[in-house]
Amino acid sequence: MKKRKFIALAIIIEGCIASLAGCGSNSALYMTDAENVHEQAEMETIVETDNEIELKTETELIVSDNAEEDEDYINVPKLPEQGSKLDDFVPEDWEIIDSVELDFNEDGITDYVGVIETESVGIVASPRILFAIASEKADSYRLDFQDANLIRRSNEGGSLDPYEPLTAEGTSFTTRTYSGSAWRGWEDTTYTFHNNDWWRTASVDTCEYMGYMVSYHKDDWESGIGIRKERSRNFKDMEENRDSEEFDVEYEILLDDPLTLEQAGMREWLTKERITDWEVKSISFGEGVELSEDMVRLPDYSYVYDCNEDCILYTFSKDEFDYIAMYRWKDKTLSVLAKEDEPITKVGLYKGKIYYSVEIEQNIAQTTSDGNNNTTDKTTVGVRLYRMELNATGKETIFEYRYPNEQEIKENKIPYMGLSFEIGRDEIVMEIFMGGDYSNLFYRINTDGSGLEEIGQM
Repeated sequence: MKKRKFIALAIIIEGCIASLAGCGSNSALYMTDAENVHEQAEMETIVETDNEIELKTETELIVSDNAEEDEDYINVPKLPEQGSKLDDFVPEDWEIIDSVELDFNEDGITDYVGVIETESVGIVASPRILFAIASEKADSYRLDFQDANLIRRSNEGGSLDPYEPLTAEGTSFTTRTYSGSAWRGWEDTTYTFHNNDWWRTASVDTCEYMGYMVSYHKDDWESGIGIRKERSRNFKDMEENRDSEEFDVEYEILLDDPLTLEQAGMREWLTKERITDWEVKSISFGEGVELSEDMVRLPDYSYVYDCNEDCILYTFSKDEFDYIAMYRWKDKTLSVLAKEDEPITKVGLYKGKIYYSVEIEQNIAQTTSDGNNNTTDKTTVGVRLYRMELNATGKETIFEYRYPNEQEIKENKIPYMGLSFEIGRDEIVMEIFMGGDYSNLFYRINTDGSGLEEIGQM
């Protein structure tokens, strides 16, 4: 069976925030509209049967948003467009759990940002709708936006309800999340109204273990600079340095242009947990991918790596191979882009190109204690970062790193190895996860593979 050690490791090491608990402010993509409409059509679609997935071509029920027919579903209603006060925008059976006052349109009249939820159904927690209303004149308001993906639900915070109260200042408001158990993380995100739209202008994410901070990420889109601070998650190191506030590695990353609030919602990382319909109208395959359609896995049966307002990028495994796939929201098409015989550890989409890392595996020849030669199963001996076009052409290696101790490789004592990365302003910052007594390594490189430099290690 193909190893998946790095995926589990990455959830812990890349940040406890990701291990505790998404994508989309347009709720129509993730929660179907409030109207009860059933549509039938002749189409190809993937359906689930007995924990398997098969492709069927026949008349299928492709839209079902009647909550009474699906006990694991809670409708996200469209909020009223007009009202005279805050409560006028709250649908029946929903309630306001938080709100703040501000004057984001700067007309001298109080505006509001609020969060509403309804009663949960069984184990299904209610969506939490973030919304804003803008004053048009005294006692007259219009709905400015609503989003059902930016605020975590009550069961999306580990052992805690992750919700923390909104705050507001000037033409900005900030959402806050605190989640986890022994490992806990803060997520603060600020949105500012500017040029008739809401923009994500700042964020702070931290990760700590029992009060010991191991990760601090701060992004400031006004300056275009992100700050990253990391230190060892090794329990022995944490105990020895508990009284220290120094981090092992500190560096800056250049940020791309800020996202609108709608775009930020579309890129939230809890996406696949909230999608209720994976309608697929067609499936295509890249060069070298030899799969039948019934072998293709949907994102909710897979490991999602990247998501934006256009598509979701993910991987799945089949018959000892890993595959990179893309699902597009608008036309509901699914493309299996690439096939790898080595484990894929991360996938990212940046400026129309796909970047992904793999573990380099090979069989190792060993000499046993009795002098006999022995060939091991495949062992991870390094990591590699690829870049390719969206149509899976032009694949090239832009970075490679191999385990430094050849003797340890021959003795097959390598506990793990993997590569994660973050891209901004045409630069990639990579972290190489190392097992044993080795330190994790941090490198910076241009997206074309040039300009490699080491940042530090921990």
